[in-house]
Amino acid sequence: MQALGRTTNDIRVHFRKSVLDNLPSKEKRYDAIDTKVAGLHLMIYPKGSKTYNLVRYIKRKKRRIKIGGYNNITIDQARDKAKKLNAAIDLGGDPYADLQAAKNELTFRELYEIYYNDHVAKYTKRPQDNRAIAEYHILPFMGHWQLSEATKDKMNELHADIAEGSGKPTANKVLNRISSVYNFGINNNKYNGSNPCRGIKRYKEYAKGRFLNRQELKAFFNAILQEEQLFQDYFHMLLLTGARKSNVLAMEYTAVDFDLRRWTIHGLHTKNDDINVVMLPESAIEIIRRRYEANKRLNAPSPYVFPGDGEKGHLCDPKRAWQRIRDRMGVQDITMHDLRRTLGSYMTIKGTSLPMIGKALNHKSLRSTEIYARLSQDPVLEAVNEAVEFMDSDALPSFQSNVTSLFGKPNGPIKFHSFVA
Repeated sequence: MQALGRTTNDIRVHFRKSVLDNLPSKEKRYDAIDTKVAGLHLMIYPKGSKTYNLVRYIKRKKRRIKIGGYNNITIDQARDKAKKLNAAIDLGGDPYADLQAAKNELTFRELYEIYYNDHVAKYTKRPQDNRAIAEYHILPFMGHWQLSEATKDKMNELHADIAEGSGKPTANKVLNRISSVYNFGINNNKYNGSNPCRGIKRYKEYAKGRFLNRQELKAFFNAILQEEQLFQDYFHMLLLTGARKSNVLAMEYTAVDFDLRRWTIHGLHTKNDDINVVMLPESAIEIIRRRYEANKRLNAPSPYVFPGDGEKGHLCDPKRAWQRIRDRMGVQDITMHDLRRTLGSYMTIKGTSLPMIGKALNHKSLRSTEIYARLSQDPVLEAVNEAVEFMDSDALPSFQSNVTSLFGKPNGPIKFHSFVA
């Protein structure tokens, strides 16, 4: 071990509390050096404060490593820490460099912001979903941590807590988000540690298969009749098309082909990144026509089938209306997405093949049927119409005749160019 020369002000003493308590302050800072543990210094400042340090040469450079304040740790604790640091140095380590790196280490929030701006915002379809999970579940808990503070034990604890409070699927999603941030940091030289989420077993998730049975369908139709017409039409459209709620919310008239009875959703707005073609049964066409007539009466007609007052211009996620419907039905375990599953389920009940259902619902995984399905959409339209007729047999008569009674039978396709921006 290479010794350090003392300055003229430094003194060597056997560290005892009675001795250290009585060390005087001087005009200039000086060190008391322990005679028992090599390199252990107590720095005495002119104003009287005292701090333990280890002073050693590391890789031929004199380094001072702070151990702790005199009033915060005991002499024995300071000696133990000094011995550990000495051992690390003698084994070729550089605790001084490690401490400097830790000071410069990013916090989790800082790395998340880089990850969000450089990856999520650029390459994911719904970056706001990633941000929402981070702001609610992750950043309040560990945003202020330096990256190395996260350990596997802490991540296991967070995983379990979220599973208990918000459910296992959410817990898995949160853990995967944290893991993605660390992987990004490691791969982009923002962090040289390990991923604390690695090796943590995710909870088993079960496939969701909830759909409305015949009795629930009757309750559903009765429940939505008590909503204003806009919400009636929106929820009915979810059921009739099997489309995802975000797509139905943003449905535009110009995307609807009345001659071919299909609705085309651009790949930028679909989950599978492909253009989705949704076949429209007659009941869906009637809703779109009714919405058009209602929209014409607005002061500022909207290009959206379901207009709204918000920034986006269309109806936003109607969670309150959906909760009212569930309350009226007396059923709380259904989601709006279950209406999509309901269409697929009744198509199955009516004997429609799984490949045909996959095409009707725009499932990307059924690649073996893509060539056949692209040759003609007529079988898909027929299958959707059969399922809708079967479901609508339980609906109140008003849902089957309200368009004709209000507006009469339409004569050909509607022209929308007159007001659509």
